Amino acid sequence: MDEENIRALLISANVGSIFEDPDHMFKPWMEEFTKCITKLEPGLIAIHCQEVGGKNYEASMQHVNQFIKIILGCEEMQKYDRARVFLDEDYTAADKFTVNTILFCF
Repeated sequence: MDEENIRALLISANVGSIFEDPDHMFKPWMEEFTKCITKLEPGLIAIHCQEVGGKNYEASMQHVNQFIKIILGCEEMQKYDRARVFLDEDYTAADKFTVNTILFCF
């Protein structure tokens, strides 16, 4: 890869629906995400996920760690040698809570 020109993929996704029905919604989302990675072969990926945990995040927060582990563990991500994940999990602090945003950087 040319170190002066790095191909970047910037994604912003409202993933609230995934957390409402993760058994049916997560797989198609991941398939589209991984197809995009395979096709574009970016050197840098930043994913901004809004509404992580869904509309009822108190009940759906149990799925967030699984969501993160699946993204980080997928085959397409193994070529990246580092990842940073920023996650606001403290929904009890209403004045500071950012509606559960995740930012992944690869």
